[in-house]
Amino acid sequence: MTHSESEPSVGGEQEPRLEARMAGISRRTGAIELAVELSNPSPDRAVHYISDLRAIVFDDATGRFLVRLTDEGRELIPSTTGALPRFAQVDPASTAVLSLRLPEEIVRMRVPEIPTAEVELERHELGPDAEIEVVIGWSDTPFYPDTRGRRSSAPSSAVEWEKGQARLVIPGGEGG
Repeated sequence: MTHSESEPSVGGEQEPRLEARMAGISRRTGAIELAVELSNPSPDRAVHYISDLRAIVFDDATGRFLVRLTDEGRELIPSTTGALPRFAQVDPASTAVLSLRLPEEIVRMRVPEIPTAEVELERHELGPDAEIEVVIGWSDTPFYPDTRGRRSSAPSSAVEWEKGQARLVIPGGEGG
C-alpha cells in the first residue's frame, strides 16, 4: 500500500508529491534490506526527501514497526546536537530506489507500570511476520540550513522544511 500526504492543491495545478512502493525485501544475517521505489509524478518539479533513517519505533498499540525518515515527532535528547539528515531527490516524472538496512531487532527501555530503580530493556524482533510502515518526509524545495544563527523552537529545521510524507505499509508475512 502506498500513500502520500501533502497540502491540498491550489488553482487546479497538480501539487507535487512523493509516492512509495516496495521494490524488494531480503534478509541477511542480522539485518533486513529494504528497497523502496520512490516516484515523482510531477512533470516539472523535482521532489526532495530525507534519505537517512532517523528512527525505528515499535508501536505497542498496533504492533507495527515505524521506520521513520522524518524528524516530525522525533525526541531530541537535551544537551545533544541534533544532526541534520541527508537528503536526496527524485527528478520530475521519474523514479528512484531508496535502499534501507534495518536491524533484525530493536531494543528499548521498558516503562514499567510501577516505577522502579532498575532499568529494564525489552527486545522487539522484526521477524518475517512483522508489519512495517516506512514514513518518508519530503518537500518540493531543496533543504538549506539556516546559517543566520537563529534559534528555532522546532526540534529541527528539517521539520519546518517538510511539506508532506510518503507512507508505505509492508503487511506481516511479506517480510522476506
